[in-house]
Amino acid sequence: MFRITVSDDVLESMAMAAIEAYSLGDGRRSVLNGLETFGYLWGSKRVSQEETVFHLEKLSVSISAERTSESVKPHVKAARLKNDVMSRWAPHRTMLGSFHTHPYTSLDEVKKIYGYEFSEPDFDLFHHDDFLWEQSGNNPVNFAMTICKLSRVRESIGGDWLRPNIWQFDVGEFRLWLNVCVGSLDDYGNRCLTGNKRSAAHLELNTRFFNQAGDRFSLADR
Repeated sequence: MFRITVSDDVLESMAMAAIEAYSLGDGRRSVLNGLETFGYLWGSKRVSQEETVFHLEKLSVSISAERTSESVKPHVKAARLKNDVMSRWAPHRTMLGSFHTHPYTSLDEVKKIYGYEFSEPDFDLFHHDDFLWEQSGNNPVNFAMTICKLSRVRESIGGDWLRPNIWQFDVGEFRLWLNVCVGSLDDYGNRCLTGNKRSAAHLELNTRFFNQAGDRFSLADR
């Protein structure tokens, strides 16, 4: 079993990155439902016979990633560069994972195609990220945060669980889903992923976020 705890700081940074990329894109292009974005995660890991526990403490968004509204491709040198900085700034932290977003126009679109799940390109990129696998001790964590705009904002407290690895919550007029996937090696040394299913990956969040009915952001140019 894998238990993945996410600090409030990391969750807040994920939500802000997703909402900014959705609302403003990269500051140069105006896209209907914004752009995807990407980042790397650091923290600590504890391994026992019964379970592996990850604690994610730091997120850094990668501004050199190549973004579109349907995909994001990290710069080949970004992970190593950021990890070199982190090793000097906070050597007690280990690079453990990556994060990206899935922007959608509406809630109906997300539900129709299960947009909160990982895509095959997501799995392929994660599966072949050799540097991330190496740094994490062949136990990397991958997060996808799906985002859409709500036509009606209802009161919500604490979010909802779709599965132990997927949490749904609202911030203003945006709905977000956080999905986690964990990589490991099988008995033959082959890389395998927990995937899109009720899996051995269990998210643990301490937040009790409250979203008011009718609450919307005030971006005059949006």
